[in-house]
Amino acid sequence: MLNLLLPGIPREKRVSMTPDRLRLSRMALTATVLATTIFCPPAFAMTKQDLESNLPDSTTVDKLAKTTVDISYLDTLSSAASNLHDYQCFCQLFTLKGKGDQWKDFGGAYLSFKQRELLRAEIKSLDYRNGSVVVKQKDGAIRGKGGGTLSLVKMTLQPDSRTLKLPTGFSLAESDFLSLSSSLKRQVAGGAAATISAPVKLAPFKEPVLVLLMREKKGEEQIIGSSFVHVVYLSAKTKIPIAWNTYKNGHPNAFVFFDQLDFNKGLSDSLFIL
Repeated sequence: MLNLLLPGIPREKRVSMTPDRLRLSRMALTATVLATTIFCPPAFAMTKQDLESNLPDSTTVDKLAKTTVDISYLDTLSSAASNLHDYQCFCQLFTLKGKGDQWKDFGGAYLSFKQRELLRAEIKSLDYRNGSVVVKQKDGAIRGKGGGTLSLVKMTLQPDSRTLKLPTGFSLAESDFLSLSSSLKRQVAGGAAATISAPVKLAPFKEPVLVLLMREKKGEEQIIGSSFVHVVYLSAKTKIPIAWNTYKNGHPNAFVFFDQLDFNKGLSDSLFIL
């Protein structure tokens, strides 16, 4: 900044013209910003402790989700998502390596979506990914840029890029509600079984939810846990997902919490250009 304010003055003299107190204040401010950025986590609505103590286990989910549904029911989820012409929310992600391990806070993303297929994800984490941005543009191109010192580095990503792959198994570029509901329909068309609960009040959520259970194959309804693929917690009022729990090898491996949903805001197309 001094280089811009004091042009034509040798660098060594510019430094010497800065009072000690000012230099110390600037150092203190820099340290404060770094400490806030690196060490202070975002104000998440759910903590991993909440998840560990309140998330229903496989037996509870199995007891709740007993009514078999087909693609026609999943069509109603797509219709509900279609009513959101645009929306923004914070997607908070937790991961679990294996049975007996503890949930890990993986960070999250502020996600903006506009029909059809415009998407922007701004990554919020405590590691190198913080500040990264992924945008799905109107021309179908997926663009990305790094965070921090790499914020000027922009690139075009392929749809199947490993960079976009989330621990849930979904692509970040296909993580909007419409794409997610389409994925469920493809799974049922391929032989997966779907069952739903009645509206129920569960500890992690502030409103009644419908528990949608996806099993790998039909006929495995008596196998608890090992056949689970997804457990989706839907708002009983809107049928929009509030949370999404994915399974791997019969055990939970990722959990996404959709928070601060704000929809039909009239988002500008310019938000989806990178």
